[in-house]
Amino acid sequence: MGHNIFKRLTAAILCVCLILPAITARADNHAIIENLPVYTDGQLCDGVIKTLHYAYAFNRYVSLRDMGRAMNGSGKSFNVSYAGDTFDIKSGEAYNARGGEGEAFTSAGGAEDPYKTGGLKNSLLSRNGEALKYSCFTGKNGSGVQDVFVSIADLAMILDCNMWFEEGKLYIDSSSPFTVDMERLSQEGFYSEVAGAIAGDVTDGEIFASYREDLPVAIASTTKLMSYLLVMEEISAGRLSLDEQVNIPAEADALSKTSDGVIAMTEGETATVRDLVTGALLPSSNECVLTLAVRVAGSEAAFVEKMNKKAAELGLSDGCRFYNCHGLPVFTNTLAATKMQNTMSAADMFKLVSHILAVYPQITDITSQKTARLESFSREVKNTNPVLYDLPECVGLKTGTTYAAGACLVSAARVADSAGTEHTVVAVEFGAEDSTIRCTLSEILLRYGMQRVRGNAVESPSSAGSTEMPRDAESLIRLILQ
Repeated sequence: MGHNIFKRLTAAILCVCLILPAITARADNHAIIENLPVYTDGQLCDGVIKTLHYAYAFNRYVSLRDMGRAMNGSGKSFNVSYAGDTFDIKSGEAYNARGGEGEAFTSAGGAEDPYKTGGLKNSLLSRNGEALKYSCFTGKNGSGVQDVFVSIADLAMILDCNMWFEEGKLYIDSSSPFTVDMERLSQEGFYSEVAGAIAGDVTDGEIFASYREDLPVAIASTTKLMSYLLVMEEISAGRLSLDEQVNIPAEADALSKTSDGVIAMTEGETATVRDLVTGALLPSSNECVLTLAVRVAGSEAAFVEKMNKKAAELGLSDGCRFYNCHGLPVFTNTLAATKMQNTMSAADMFKLVSHILAVYPQITDITSQKTARLESFSREVKNTNPVLYDLPECVGLKTGTTYAAGACLVSAARVADSAGTEHTVVAVEFGAEDSTIRCTLSEILLRYGMQRVRGNAVESPSSAGSTEMPRDAESLIRLILQ
């Protein structure tokens, strides 16, 4: 069976590669739609699961209402309520049908009458009243009832449940938790949409998974983690305090008024170091970290020298190079202006974060907050880290995005081992194609690391002659690739 599974997967991947260039439908006009038979805990359900394909990513998005109906009475039953633009998943409740659940798309597979929804959005889901940040589509089912379409992999994580595709059918095992076989995922293209990644336990230094971890790439605003380290060293040395009022320099004023500005600032006004640090880490304010850099070193250029010196002291690779304190592109002063960007490898970032969490673990007091009040600016800011909303154990740490860097995320989660000792798992992901991929891949890496710490991770067969794959791993490969 295992050999046939891999043959079918290979054929499916080749098919996707061949047909992707021909897809021209907008993301909110779904020409590729399916009606999937569904088996829940081994029993064929009456009705189908309506499924949309997101054209470029080619990921499956399933009707949440259909899934609620199909899982009713199982170990992972849930109800769905709808208010405004938000759908709430109520765990453990019986599903209350509204109409249209299990009914097939009437033009499934036909591009002449595509199913229309809004564009791919986040912040449309909550779980037991707690907001989630998964991306999904909203639309109406055949009976005109408002519905939401969720990535099948994300829904499996939300419900902590095992799901898989086989021969055009969807299978759900509500008794089996969401688990990860990272080696198999790696073999089947899990990292294909990122530039580099690593996941490990910073408590003991064990690396659980990695991909091109030594390749230096642009890191965008994850740069601010190095800037945070230098600011904390100044505080530790007594040369700075969190309550100190810092003057806003002309450079920060000017930056705040550009398209890269996050928090409005005026030269000559003041802000506390505490608010500037929080502003740099949560909403990723470039002007906040620039203000701190000027205060610490007298100029951004001098601060950048400190950043590169610290990288050498920490033993980071030669590919680690900083040009500014925040991660935005730096334009060269040449006839054909080119952009220089801060670079680092995933392994370098893991080493940097390991040091920060060992010496200044209080960073997670800031990065674990979903919102914070900056009194210096009389405003509330939001954390840009989506995994913080989706994974309860997540405690940060930093997002980053530029055109060259792609969507980057350095995330951390706390988990106890079988003896009750707390560990911190860190996942570094650089260069994802978009924020949706960044979020899903990072959460899977964190979940895998947590499973490794707990001792319940799925491992690939070690015997050379084995072709059978654990069902949990097979399931996740199918979810990711389809």
